[in-house]
Amino acid sequence: MAYGQPSMHRLQRRISVADIAAQPGGIEALQRRVHELRSNGVDFAANAIEQEMAELDLPRQ
Repeated sequence: MAYGQPSMHRLQRRISVADIAAQPGGIEALQRRVHELRSNGVDFAANAIEQEMAELDLPRQ
Protein backbone atom coordinates (compact mmCIF):
# COMPACT_ATOMS: atom_id res chain seq x y z
CA MET A 1 0.00 0.00 0.00
CA ALA A 2 1.39 3.41 -0.93
CA TYR A 3 1.89 6.08 1.70
CA GLY A 4 -0.36 8.55 -0.11
CA GLN A 5 -3.46 6.42 0.21
CA PRO A 6 -6.01 7.78 2.70
CA SER A 7 -6.11 4.55 4.71
CA MET A 8 -2.43 4.97 5.60
CA HIS A 9 -2.56 8.66 6.41
CA ARG A 10 -3.92 9.85 9.72
CA LEU A 11 -4.57 13.48 10.46
CA GLN A 12 -2.66 14.45 13.59
CA ARG A 13 -4.27 17.10 15.74
CA ARG A 14 -2.79 18.72 18.81
CA ILE A 15 -4.95 18.29 21.88
CA SER A 16 -5.13 21.60 23.68
CA VAL A 17 -5.01 22.29 27.39
CA ALA A 18 -8.60 23.52 27.09
CA ASP A 19 -9.67 20.20 25.51
CA ILE A 20 -8.08 18.25 28.35
CA ALA A 21 -9.43 20.56 31.07
CA ALA A 22 -12.96 20.16 29.69
CA GLN A 23 -12.87 16.40 30.33
CA PRO A 24 -13.86 14.93 33.71
CA GLY A 25 -10.69 14.91 35.82
CA GLY A 26 -8.89 16.95 33.19
CA ILE A 27 -7.53 19.66 35.48
CA GLU A 28 -6.09 17.05 37.83
CA ALA A 29 -4.56 15.24 34.85
CA LEU A 30 -2.91 18.47 33.70
CA GLN A 31 -1.56 19.10 37.19
CA ARG A 32 -0.13 15.56 37.32
CA ARG A 33 1.45 16.03 33.90
CA VAL A 34 3.10 19.30 34.94
CA HIS A 35 4.49 17.58 38.04
CA GLU A 36 5.73 14.63 35.97
CA LEU A 37 7.41 16.91 33.43
CA ARG A 38 9.15 18.93 36.16
CA SER A 39 10.29 15.72 37.87
CA ASN A 40 11.91 14.69 34.60
CA GLY A 41 13.55 18.10 34.11
CA VAL A 42 11.36 19.14 31.20
CA ASP A 43 10.57 22.59 32.55
CA PHE A 44 9.88 24.23 29.18
CA ALA A 45 6.92 21.90 28.55
CA ALA A 46 5.63 22.26 32.11
CA ASN A 47 5.88 26.04 31.78
CA ALA A 48 3.93 25.97 28.50
CA ILE A 49 1.11 23.95 30.07
CA GLU A 50 1.02 26.22 33.12
CA GLN A 51 0.94 29.30 30.89
CA GLU A 52 -2.06 27.95 28.97
CA MET A 53 -3.76 27.02 32.25
CA ALA A 54 -3.22 30.58 33.52
CA GLU A 55 -4.63 32.06 30.30
CA LEU A 56 -7.73 29.89 30.81
CA ASP A 57 -7.86 30.88 34.50
CA LEU A 58 -7.60 27.24 35.57
CA PRO A 59 -6.30 26.29 39.03
CA ARG A 60 -2.61 25.33 39.20
CA GLN A 61 -0.69 23.48 41.88
